[in-house]
Amino acid sequence: MPPGIVAPRHTQLATARVPRGEPQSSGRPTYPLGKVVEMLKARRARSPAPHAPAAPRTSPADARFISRTFQGRAGSRDYRLYVPATTSGVPNGLVVMLHGCNQDPDDFAAGTDMNRLAAAHGLLVAYPGQSRRANMSGCWNWFDPNHQRRGGGEPAILADLTTALRDEFGIPSGRVFVAGLSAGGAMAAVVAATYPEIYDAIGIHSGLGYGAASDVMSAFSAMNGSGGPLRAGPATDAQPRLIIVHGTADTTVVPSNAASIFDAMEDLLPVGRRSVERIAGSPNGRPETVHRLERDGVVVAEMRIVEGMGHAWAGGSEAGSYTDPVGPDASAAMIRFFLAADGPT
Repeated sequence: MPPGIVAPRHTQLATARVPRGEPQSSGRPTYPLGKVVEMLKARRARSPAPHAPAAPRTSPADARFISRTFQGRAGSRDYRLYVPATTSGVPNGLVVMLHGCNQDPDDFAAGTDMNRLAAAHGLLVAYPGQSRRANMSGCWNWFDPNHQRRGGGEPAILADLTTALRDEFGIPSGRVFVAGLSAGGAMAAVVAATYPEIYDAIGIHSGLGYGAASDVMSAFSAMNGSGGPLRAGPATDAQPRLIIVHGTADTTVVPSNAASIFDAMEDLLPVGRRSVERIAGSPNGRPETVHRLERDGVVVAEMRIVEGMGHAWAGGSEAGSYTDPVGPDASAAMIRFFLAADGPT
């Protein structure tokens, strides 16, 4: 395990029911569903108790980090909301943050330290929490066809929450974003594909693309690099910009998933320029290779491949789970990318 990574509470982060480390054949695993459930129960019995993350920092002092419940047409979810202190009283944008499996909103806020950046940029940040009734490991059901369509399921809940917050706080046009880690990153891809008119940019950290899986077994295969061809969302003129962060040492969701998402974006858009930059990193940070797709002077897709990093949020805080404090700082990279279309941040 690379230094600085908080040991995960469970081995698997991206799906609810598939244990890692079991024998498998090439292609899709051949375990019957009953066997998978038995293995999960045995693994969960061996798992250590979760730790209590430190409370995320909120600054300045008059900012708020509050608990709410959203009830929409497709269902309800509890969520945490960071409300920044701004001179105008109107946040400069909205970021919806989707946690990974075995995480919750407070844990994810602490680990990503996104509230600190939100304070600096005047951003509203929502952290929806997946219900354990909907998924026993707290994973977003990105691999379930019932949650891959517009008009129902978890995509509809998250999209309705986003629009409700956008309208309540008067978020400016072009300033609505969604990001997530692992299963949360995969669900961010689903939401952006099914509701592209809502989101202006999307961040996928250690996640998978839309349509990579259609059930639990194919989710396991996709995580190991054998996913199906990625699908495009409904035909629309709107196409959210995309930033991807992934570690080369990730064995939970292998890094070929990042390349698949990036290549699908290039196939989808007419791109004027593709570039590659290697960044050596700070004295204590990891080097990374950054791939960019540019159109009309705007970077529409960026893929940051971090050398030697496993399945963890790059540059995150040890106050949360699944973080690699060594860096680079994925939260800062995402905020820069989200706001870059409007000029320097």
